[in-house]
Amino acid sequence: MRVWGLLLLLLCSGDAAAVEKFVIVDVTVNGVSHQPALVSVQADGAIFARRNDVASWNIDVTRAASVTLNGLDHLVLTTLAGVSARVDGTTLIVHVASEAFHGTRIDLRQTAVRVVDGSVGAFLNYDLSSLLARNQKSVAGAAFEAVMFADSLSLASTGIYASSASNRFTRYETSLRRDFPDRAESLIVGDAISRSGTLARSFRFGGVSFGSNYSTRPDIITFALPTVPGEASVPTVADLLINGQRHSQLSVPPGPFEITNIPAISGSGEIQLLTRDALGRQQTLVVPFYVTPALLRPGLIDAGVEAGRVREDFGLASTQYGRAFARGTLRKGITATTTLEAYAESARRQRVIGAGMTRAIGTLAVANATVAASSGEDSGAAVSLSLDRSSRDISVSVRGQYDTRRFSQIGETPALHYRLNASVGVPLGRAGSVTTLYATEARYGGGRVSTTALTYSRQIGRNINVLANFNLTRNPSVMQRYGGLILTVPLDGLASASLSTSVQDGRSERVLDTRSNLSTEDGWAARARVTNTRATRIDVGASAQNALGQISADVGYADRDSSMRLGISGSIVAAGGIVRPVRQLGEAFAIISVPGQAGIDVFLENQRVATTDQDGFAVISRLRPYEANALELDTLKLSLATEIKSPKRTVIPARRAGVNARFDVLKTQGAMVKFVTEDGAPLSAGAEVSIGDSRFTIVGDGVAWIDMTGHDDGVNAIVIWNAKTCSARIPPIDSSRMLPRIGPLTCRANRP
Repeated sequence: MRVWGLLLLLLCSGDAAAVEKFVIVDVTVNGVSHQPALVSVQADGAIFARRNDVASWNIDVTRAASVTLNGLDHLVLTTLAGVSARVDGTTLIVHVASEAFHGTRIDLRQTAVRVVDGSVGAFLNYDLSSLLARNQKSVAGAAFEAVMFADSLSLASTGIYASSASNRFTRYETSLRRDFPDRAESLIVGDAISRSGTLARSFRFGGVSFGSNYSTRPDIITFALPTVPGEASVPTVADLLINGQRHSQLSVPPGPFEITNIPAISGSGEIQLLTRDALGRQQTLVVPFYVTPALLRPGLIDAGVEAGRVREDFGLASTQYGRAFARGTLRKGITATTTLEAYAESARRQRVIGAGMTRAIGTLAVANATVAASSGEDSGAAVSLSLDRSSRDISVSVRGQYDTRRFSQIGETPALHYRLNASVGVPLGRAGSVTTLYATEARYGGGRVSTTALTYSRQIGRNINVLANFNLTRNPSVMQRYGGLILTVPLDGLASASLSTSVQDGRSERVLDTRSNLSTEDGWAARARVTNTRATRIDVGASAQNALGQISADVGYADRDSSMRLGISGSIVAAGGIVRPVRQLGEAFAIISVPGQAGIDVFLENQRVATTDQDGFAVISRLRPYEANALELDTLKLSLATEIKSPKRTVIPARRAGVNARFDVLKTQGAMVKFVTEDGAPLSAGAEVSIGDSRFTIVGDGVAWIDMTGHDDGVNAIVIWNAKTCSARIPPIDSSRMLPRIGPLTCRANRP
């Protein structure tokens, strides 16, 4: 190594004249070895090192002054803040304070470019039912949802038909919706439900709504997540634990670091960071946290505007709209612990403005305070306060609101005086959990109503779940009491049984209920229920589903009165090249196309959900909109002459839309070919058959599977084994056979 240093010294000239010598040295930084480096040492002890080498040790050199030696930037190590260095023989020993390293930011949030899969189509969900009862008029009804979609744009309308209401059809909602997932926004024209806030109430209206919609971007975390700071003097391995459960293991470079976007569960808790550095030293850092979706992360805005007419008599009238209004709401994260909100609404002769703040109280709880004022025909003010704590030990929620006599806003029943809701939940470990609730509400001139509830739940053994509850309701004219006990036992993965008893105002009821649930596959399920009050009622029913939909039948008998209900539900879809009946579709679905392949099982998130029909199509009825849904085909049922290069696919559908997922099928022509030597002996296993750029291996008895795709007239093959070669002509295969066999073919030796 010293020889190389002398050679470099002879090559140096110009600026290097003032340098005592150049040497190549081994490097240790805080005791950790690094790659060798070229340094120069002066008589006064100053040590020069190339800037790039120093930066590779993770030392912060952004503000360090450079010295040019031989045309390269060098730094004087001995003058850097927080750094000391010396040369001991052939080793450069560097000691660096933690603050002298580059800071590192470790973001645990998983981000990816999300592309929504688009398509065009339409579907009609339907749910038909009829009720036949002794001594009563027969009743029939139907519920419909009609949707047309194109990518993230959809036009939907819902409604019901009831023969009991003079054969009348009642429209529920009709709306044109366009989502903008790249901006996390949505536009709705038609019927909608307004935004709500701490004081702003939600209500149905017809008109226009535009604003933030973070449900179109499930990958965006809207609330502030905890951050863990720390520092390391050498490379370190860290174990991250959340509430005592290991979450991940990280590699941390030397220097100050910050771990951000830790996916902690909601509520209060504790993060532990266990570090072990390269020198074997261990440390534990404990960071308490309080995480709540009520707080927006700093800088994030959740806002929207709405205008139209308030919907009246929803479910009874199809086109009953009342007074016109306009409203705007805004929430913004100011800091990780503070979120501000404001709203304003205007209607005929009435205006309301409000403002509020949500703030975390350390790691104890989160509090909210809101004030609002109305002016116009009804002028008044309202104030609300709330406090919420969620933790593994105890959960507490207290919410109160006070209105003056003439305060008024859309969506709130007039003349509210005050409202108070309080609840406490306490886990008791193996003894179960207890929750108590108190709610009261008073109106000017209307008296007061209050409810007290106590709930206890516990799991006994592995199978029995116990739920007991007691309610007491008071109003100015009556007091109501209710007490109940429910025992639930799972029978298997899809069936359960329950036994309940209850008493309400002196009237008792006992119910025995057993039922099985439909799986995602074709099949049927049954249910039975026995209810005993003053008389006994028996209800039994069954449901069956296949790829076309679901049918159900229920029969009930009580005190010489009997009834029967029949139901059919499903959907008709026109998209992806098909028009056919299918199971009832959810907010998003997929049309699977495997051309020419019937009976291929389709899996969603590793669960079998459908099978391709005779045309190679299958419809998966319920996907998660704007989320990644993993699809996979079972290729074991493909013929040997068929290949799907990509049997797995991830799709991200829009809401109220379908995705066309086509899996291209490649047809192959293969045959089992037997090769023998010129004396008739099978070629040995392991020999390779070469056809152009393709290679196939003989597996035994001279037999190899050969892909003959594209070789309709036959092909010449060369076999290589033990440094020997031979040639054979493979004739065309008989593609009509399921597994063609050719041979034995004589492989004639290749002679020089």
